Amino acid sequence: MVHAEAFGEAQEHDLLEPMVNATRGHFEALGEADVFSSVKLTADAGFHSEANMKMLAKAKIDAYVADNQFRKRDPRFAEADRFRERSRKERARREGRRTSLFATQDFIFAADLSHCTCPAGKKLYRNGNVEIKNHHAVKFRGSKSACVGCSLRTQCLRHPERTETRQVAFFTGRSEEGKNTFTERMKRKIDSAVGRMLYAMRLGTVEPVFGNICAAMGLDRFTLRTKRKVNTQWNLFCIVHNLKKIHQYGPGFA
Repeated sequence: MVHAEAFGEAQEHDLLEPMVNATRGHFEALGEADVFSSVKLTADAGFHSEANMKMLAKAKIDAYVADNQFRKRDPRFAEADRFRERSRKERARREGRRTSLFATQDFIFAADLSHCTCPAGKKLYRNGNVEIKNHHAVKFRGSKSACVGCSLRTQCLRHPERTETRQVAFFTGRSEEGKNTFTERMKRKIDSAVGRMLYAMRLGTVEPVFGNICAAMGLDRFTLRTKRKVNTQWNLFCIVHNLKKIHQYGPGFA
């Protein structure tokens, strides 16, 4: 481990840049001009944001950062959710809960996008064009006569007691601005055969560190309070982890 720090934040979005800067600082103290000029950086979806992707690109760091749709785009995981969805519905029935609301894929859209048909067989008509998060979309809205008395309202509307009609957006593609975001560039990079191969190496480099510290060394929770003390405890365990690796594998590299 070349840098470790306990930040005390639930989200990781704002932690990538300080981790990169601190790691670079450690190597500069050892005489390395810029360690990231000769290595590759991988990070999981918790660190993915447009700001972080822009930072990595501006710093010219060869990075591979997953996003929260990374697995779903992988053809090897194409059918991974089919059992999860069935299990979710069966559990909801056992507990007497309703399953999730009707999604866009439950609606049938006309070829000319003049209207769409809902699961109850009623038509929602085109209600304009919009841009949502750098995507072009066509909006559809149901009529009051079709939605107000529908028997499927509780499965269609999140708040059926105060929402009169259902609206649906059909996405037709990314806007030009959306195609050129730093996030989209990273998606194209990590979705390549080389990108997936490099990212998969995290399973053998990063994850075993946490497995060793949590399971073998017993740090399954912090026993101190305040950020300063927690950070000290975390760094102490990281130092011991490094010393054990040096003791076990160091002679082979001497």
